[in-house]
Amino acid sequence: MIQDNLQPVERVIRVKGLQKRFGTNHVLKGIDYEVDKGEKIVVIGPSGSGKSTFLRCLNLLEIPSAGEIWFEDKLITDKKTNVNEVRRHMGMVFQQFNLFNNMTVMKNITLAPVKLGIMSKDEACETALSLLDRVNLRDKADSYPAQLSGGQKQRIAIVRALAMSPKVMLFDEPTSALDPEMVGEVLEVMKELADSGMTMVVVTHEMGFAKEVASKVLFMDEGIIMEEAEPETFFSNPQNQRTKDFLSKVL
Repeated sequence: MIQDNLQPVERVIRVKGLQKRFGTNHVLKGIDYEVDKGEKIVVIGPSGSGKSTFLRCLNLLEIPSAGEIWFEDKLITDKKTNVNEVRRHMGMVFQQFNLFNNMTVMKNITLAPVKLGIMSKDEACETALSLLDRVNLRDKADSYPAQLSGGQKQRIAIVRALAMSPKVMLFDEPTSALDPEMVGEVLEVMKELADSGMTMVVVTHEMGFAKEVASKVLFMDEGIIMEEAEPETFFSNPQNQRTKDFLSKVL
C-alpha cells in the first residue's frame, strides 16, 4: 500500500571518511554514516574500539584528522565553523556528569542559555523547572551536585543539555559510572526522551536499552563500523563473526 502522507527524510548528521589519529594511534579508520531526524542510533563495541571518539567528533570535542561531518546542511569540519554554534544544537551527556560542583542545580541548568543570550534569566528558570519536573527532581533545584546521588546527577546533566533545546542528543556511556541500582532511573529518562522524538546517538553497554529503544544498532571495533542493523535483526541474526563473538560475551 502506498502511503501518500509519508514525510520526507530529514538528514541531521552526515559523516564521510571520518578518521582520527592521536599521534601514531589510528583510532577511527574511515567512517561513513548518516543519522536522520528522530533516529535513535545505539553504538556498541569493546573498549578501545573508537566509539567515544566517534561520538566526540560529531560535535567537534575531538577535531577529526580527516573526513567531513555535516550537521543539517552545514559542513562543520570546515575551519571557519563556529564550534559553539554547532554545540548549541547537539546536547552532550558524559560518563562523569561534568556538572559544576560550586553551583546549584538551577545555576548549572540556566548558566549556558542565559550566558549565550538564548533566554532571559526568568525564561531559563521556568524552562529548568519544567525540565526538572520531567525527571522528577524539581525539589533538587537549590541543591549542589555533592548532595545528589549518581543517578540524580546524570538526570540533571541530561536536563542541562535539554535546556539548550538541542536538535540532537549525544550520550557517551551515560550509565557506566553509576551504581547498578541507579542505572534504571537514567535509562528511564532516556527512553522518555526517545519516545518524545528526539534524535539520539548513544554509546552504551546497556544491551536491553539497545534492544528496546534503538532504531539502529552499530557495532564498532578497531576504528570502523563492522555491522549495522535494526535491533531485532542485529541481536537475533548478527552477520559478522566479530559481532557474534562480542554478543556471546555480553548477552
